[in-house]
Parts: sequence; structure tokens; C-alpha cells
Amino acid sequence: MGKATGKTHNFMNTKNKAASALIAVFPTHQAFTAFAENNENAAILKSFLSYAEKEKITDAPDLTRLKAFIRRSRSSPEDFKLPAGLNFEGFLDRKEEFLKVNLSIRALTDRINHLLDECQLELPRVSNSMLTRLKREPADTVYKQNVLRSLAFWIGHERADMELPWNYDTLLQLCSGNRSLDQVFHEGVRIGFAIYSRGDVIDHEIVGWLKKSLKQYIEKNISHFFYGRWGKVRSQDITTLYIDFPKEDIASIPAAYRSCLRSAVSLAHQIAIRWALSKYCTKNRFLSVGITAGEYTTLHNYLLPILNSRLPGDPVIRITDYVRQCLLVNDIRAILCKRPYETALFNGEALTIWWVEEFWSVLYFDFVPELLEDSILKNDSESRASLMHLMYFPDNEMNATGKTADSNAVTTFFRFPHNAMLGVEIAKTLYYRRRFREALEILRVVLSIAPTDMTARTLRLVLFRNLAVDAPSYGTFEGMLQQAELEALYVEENCSTRSEDFYCEYAVLYVVKAMQTLRCMREGKGIYDERRDFESLKQVVFDALEKAEQLFGKGITVSPSFIRSFYLLYSLKIMKAILQNDEAIFTDIRKKLNGKPDIILKTSLDFQWQIGYRRDDLPLEKQYEFLEHIIIRKGEIHDDSIGLDAYRPTTYFCQAVCLWDFLPVRTVAMVKRALKLLKDARDIAGAMAQSDICIYSFTRTYGEMIPVEEFVQHMEKSISMIEEHAGGNLYIREDSDIVEVSDVQPPLLMTLNL
Repeated sequence: MGKATGKTHNFMNTKNKAASALIAVFPTHQAFTAFAENNENAAILKSFLSYAEKEKITDAPDLTRLKAFIRRSRSSPEDFKLPAGLNFEGFLDRKEEFLKVNLSIRALTDRINHLLDECQLELPRVSNSMLTRLKREPADTVYKQNVLRSLAFWIGHERADMELPWNYDTLLQLCSGNRSLDQVFHEGVRIGFAIYSRGDVIDHEIVGWLKKSLKQYIEKNISHFFYGRWGKVRSQDITTLYIDFPKEDIASIPAAYRSCLRSAVSLAHQIAIRWALSKYCTKNRFLSVGITAGEYTTLHNYLLPILNSRLPGDPVIRITDYVRQCLLVNDIRAILCKRPYETALFNGEALTIWWVEEFWSVLYFDFVPELLEDSILKNDSESRASLMHLMYFPDNEMNATGKTADSNAVTTFFRFPHNAMLGVEIAKTLYYRRRFREALEILRVVLSIAPTDMTARTLRLVLFRNLAVDAPSYGTFEGMLQQAELEALYVEENCSTRSEDFYCEYAVLYVVKAMQTLRCMREGKGIYDERRDFESLKQVVFDALEKAEQLFGKGITVSPSFIRSFYLLYSLKIMKAILQNDEAIFTDIRKKLNGKPDIILKTSLDFQWQIGYRRDDLPLEKQYEFLEHIIIRKGEIHDDSIGLDAYRPTTYFCQAVCLWDFLPVRTVAMVKRALKLLKDARDIAGAMAQSDICIYSFTRTYGEMIPVEEFVQHMEKSISMIEEHAGGNLYIREDSDIVEVSDVQPPLLMTLNL
């Protein structure tokens, strides 16, 4: 480990915590000057001046006094060298060594944010997702730099006596990437935004709102591309803006556009919803979003025509033919129109324009902040009463509190009920807060106008399925599942498009039927009567699993990547094999849902061969390496397609299941990777509690919406199980070592929490 190479700073040991914290944030006079001169830091600076006076570091909230304190309290920043090869990810991984703190990332961020609240500082609160981004991105935006200042403040306040001076400057060095801010890319994605008038005035205030919304989202959510000239909001004309996201991969193939295109589509989704919610959206103003990809020298030739074209139904988000190809190849979950619009450019070249009709936003696209903060969508009693009154008693002008109903997301949607995308986004927000009935009512309005909207139909299926799990009796459970099944049958009969996510959610309906029936049989919860004896109920379980298997197979058929359907079909086959070989599981609640290793191994090897992941033309050792590589790579691709941190944790859990339950041989490297996935899932899920959001979870073999606390408990239990069976010396062994589990039937991760 590196050591301080200069003199010891006695100041850090003698001054109080407040002074130490300030010096950790502003280790040099130059660092403070650069911070104070940036107008974006004005509110934060003001809070620091007040803090310094309150802690008697200065005798007034004065910039000159604080600057003088910093100047005399710290010497040159060059008297410390970072440990060789250390980056920000390594620093966090070794936080116990460097910071003398044995906390999870979630617990650490909680402490940092509590301290910032206590000190009344306007620094940004630290989230697990931002720390994750800083592990792989340079701190090249004001927001990310201030997140580092938040961490530095906590270090200075709580760890002032450490040997190594971890402060803002050293943290900034840890985050320094290899990318040059002036790096030139010749290919990438260009996304444009144009506001058109159809009778109403478009002034600077409206364009300013659009520009500010774009900038805020890019800096906070897709800041990977916010460096140098990239990710900047630029003006084409008075009412048209555009942003470039570079293709950093050198390959000139559609797959190389995954990262930059996903960022552009996420931005388009966010702005389309925010515009619909804004006061500037009227029937006489229209927002058009266009996405192009390829060589930058030619992209404007295509961007402006797709922004300007009058298309059937006035779709907001339009794309070129090449972008459509990239969307499909990279598994970015958007549903496009059935037939494109064709026009000609000024030079006679044909231009094919596609547009986005729906997003699979329930799983893959981030929440819209305005909806999370909307008063009527919150999870308190007043919000529930107001929304119930608005939806069920709309004729009364007074809401449940006796006041005139204020404008909110739901009233906005009711004014523009044809905006199905907005309706689905509102229902999604309610769904993740377990307000299932209210979400169903919103979808009733959506589907009354757009009955073939597949994402809305699928979400309604999922809501019925979640209500079935909570049903007070087995008969009610069956009735709710029948309602969900009818939604799926409507899609099959009336919607021309099928997708992997539809088939997965449809199939999980039958997994729920099988597993809930099994649970009732094991617990003896009044399930048996003259119509339902043991043999008939056992057949219900196997029939449901068989139906689910067929539907997962359809999901594989229609998907270019079949990542979700692969995992769900794999886990179902193992569950089915376990139940077929151990009838006692149906009646003995003490018996774990687990199977003999040889049964699980045979089922795994057969399916691996069927799906093409087991290669007989490779030596046995290479077969294992090939399988590990495929599973890891599929996980990375799926993770890269997800922008929703309330769904991401369960995908990490599923990846861990693949590595612990599905691999024929467990190596130390794979077990350590599984543990890291589970810990990351726990930490990401924990951060969702701040927004009062639940987690979409597969920890009980089927998809359900569960509270953060419950999901975190499942992760803790999973981590403990693996650590117990993998042995205490895991982190000092070679990565290639085989982890032998001594149990006759080692626990399965996929059924551990069932």
C-alpha cells in the first residue's frame, strides 16, 4: 500500500471534526477557489459558509474568511501519492482497510446522508447507483464532483485521524478515467428535440425548460457520455436542440451502438413523459424526438427530416431504419410501429421512418422523478384518499380532504387520455408502490382508448397476478389467475406483436399457480375439499409447470437474446425435476425444496446442450469455461439494457443463481462473483427505500412486488448460505480452485427463500 511521502499533517489530528471535514472537501486553496467560482455551486457554497460560522471556524458566513482558513490550514497537494494501481472501485472494495469501516455500501451512504442532513449542507446525497457509476466513469460533471465532496466530508468528519489523507483531491484522482475530454469520435447517436407550434406561442421559457430538463437528466443519469464535447445540449435553431452520444467501441457494427443508443432512448422516454406532464404541453404545441445513428458527418441529413415529418397519429419518438436495426440487435425494449413511413430527401435518397409506439418501461426504463414526487401517487393515507376520490367520484369537485383538487399527474392524464405512454408510466409508479387497485384503474382508462396496447395489457396481467398471490383464499386465488389469463389471451388474439417479456410474464402466471398450490398443499391451508384431493392438486402443479414451460419456449423463439426466458425456463426445469423425483415435498413442510445433485446436474447438462451452451466439440475444462463466459456475458448484456434500479437487483440475484445452482462445477472465482452480485443487489435495493419503492423480485421463483426490507432479508439469507457452504477461506484461495460442498444435498439459491 502506498504511504504518505511528505510531512504528517498535525492539523487533521488537532482540529475539531468540522474543521477536518472542511479541509477534506477543500484540501487546497485552489480546490476551494475552483468550487466557489462555479455558479452551479452557489447554494452549496452558501450552506458551507453558514456551517463554518455555526461551528465557529469563522466568525461570520463570509467567503473571504473561509478562504483564508483553508489557505492557512493546508499545504501543497503533492505530498501524498496514491497506492499504485488503485482506482475508485478498489478504494470502495478495500474501505475496511482504508477507512476503517466495516459497512456495506448501502449502510455507508446512509451514514453520509445522515451527516449531511445533520450539518444542513446542500451537497448532493450519495446513492449506491452513483457510486457504481463513479467506479467506471471519471468525475467529469459538477454533480459527480459534488458527490465526491459529500464522501470527502464524511471521511474528514468521521475519519480525521487516518494515516493517509483521503480527501476530495485524492478521490478525484481515483475516478480519473483514461478518456481524453477532447477525444474525437466519428460515429455515434444523435438525438434531436423539436417543439412545433400549432397555434400556441413557443417562447424562450419553453425552450429553456426543455434544455434544462435535458441537461439535468444527462448529468444525473447518463453522465458516462457527459465529457468534452459529448453529451452537450446544442441548438440547431430556435426551437430545435440535439445531443451527440459517441460510439466508443471501435467496431462498426450495430452491436457496438448498445451503450450510446440505450442512453439516447432512455433520454427520449424521460423527456416524452416530462413534456406531457409539463405546463407547456397543450393540444397546440407538439414535441418531436428523432434518433439517428451512424457517421456524424451525415446524421443531420436524416435527423431534421424525421423531426419535421407529419406522421400518422403524431408519434413523438421517431427513428431511422438503421436505428431500428440497432434497437433489435441490442435488445433495447421498445415496441415499434408495424409499418414505417417512407419519404424522400432533397437529394432523392429514400428515407424510412419508424416510430416508437410503446416502451417496456415497467422493467427497463427509469422512473420519471415528477411522478415519484407527485403528491397523489405517494404512499400515504392522504394520497390514497385523494386518488380514490378522483378515480371513483370524479363528479364531485371537492376531493377527500375537502379542498378543490389540485393539478397532478392523474388529472393531467385524464385531460390527455390518448397518451397511453403517460398512463402506463403512472400505473407503473403505483405498481412499484404496491397500489395495485389504483394502477388497474389507470390501465382501465388506457385500454379503453388503446385496447391493443401490449405493455398495458401485460402490466394488467401482472397486477392481477400480484393480487392473486395476496388472495385471502385459494378460490379467490384461482379467480384472480383466471382474470390474468384472460388478459394474456386477449393479447394473443388481438395484438399483432409478440415479445419475450409478454411471454415471460404470461408464463410466470402458471409458475405462480404451481408454486402457490404447492405451498398450500405443504401448509394444509384448507385447500382440500370434495373437488380437490392430493392427486388432482399434484396434477394442477405439473400441468401449470408444463404450460409455463411451453410459454417460456415461445419467449426464447421471439427474442434475439432470450436472456430472461433462458433463466426462467432453466429454473423451471430444475424445479420440475425436483418435484418429479420427491413426492414428499408436496406434503412435508419441513422438507426443503431441493433435489439430489445428480438429478439437478443431469437436468442442467441436458438443457445446456439443448440451448447450445454445452459444446461437445470442446474439452471438458473448456466446456465449463465456455458456459461461465456465456452466462456472465448474457448477464452483462441484460444489465446494460436496464435503466430501472427497482428491477436490477432481482436480475443480479438471478445471475447469482446461474453461477451457484446451474454450473456443473463451482470455482472460487464464480462463487466470489455470485456473492458480489448478491451484495450489489442488496445495496441497490436498499437505496430504493428512500423513494418508497418496492422491488420486482424472483427470489421465490416467480415475479412479485415485495418491500425493500423483505428483499434485503432474502439477499442477506442468500449471502449467508453461500458463505457458510463455500468456506471461510474463500478470499485467500486461487480463483481456479474448485469449491466442494460437503452436504449430500447442498441448498439451492433459487428456492432458498420460498
